[in-house]
This record gives sequence, C-alpha cells and structure tokens, in this order.
Amino acid sequence: MIKIRLLGGAKKAVGSPSLEFDRPQATVSDVLAYLQNMSKEPRLLQPGNLIVAVNGVDSQAISGLGTQVKDGDTVTVVTVVHGG
Repeated sequence: MIKIRLLGGAKKAVGSPSLEFDRPQATVSDVLAYLQNMSKEPRLLQPGNLIVAVNGVDSQAISGLGTQVKDGDTVTVVTVVHGG
C-alpha cells in the first residue's frame, strides 16, 4: 500500500490529510490521477500547481511524473501556492 499525505490546497481538494492507495506500485502520474478522480476540486491538483515528494525527495529530481512509487512508500502532495 502507498501512503499519500496531502498538504495545503491538496488537502482541501480531497478533504482529507492522508489516504492510502491500494496498489503495490504506481507512478506519480497514477497517484495524481487517483486523487483527481476523488477530488471535489480537481483543478487544485494539476501537476503544474504541485510539489510531489516521494519519501521526502522531490519527484522532479527523480523522474517527474514517471517517478515509480511502491508498497511502503510515502507520497507527499502540496500545492505550490497555499494559504496558511
């Protein structure tokens, strides 16, 4: 299972601070699609508006949207601009 932490506008869009993605492996793109499908405000979850970290490392420094995540990993999603 992949753990997903949501901060800022991402948390608002989904309505929860954390979720679990019941797949043994996925890409960052798969995780974002999963979140957009369940979101009340999917516009807040556009890839260009987000910083996505996998186990604390910015996914852009790995393989961007193609970054692989696997069982036991934590994906943290935060909007680039968010209120305090």
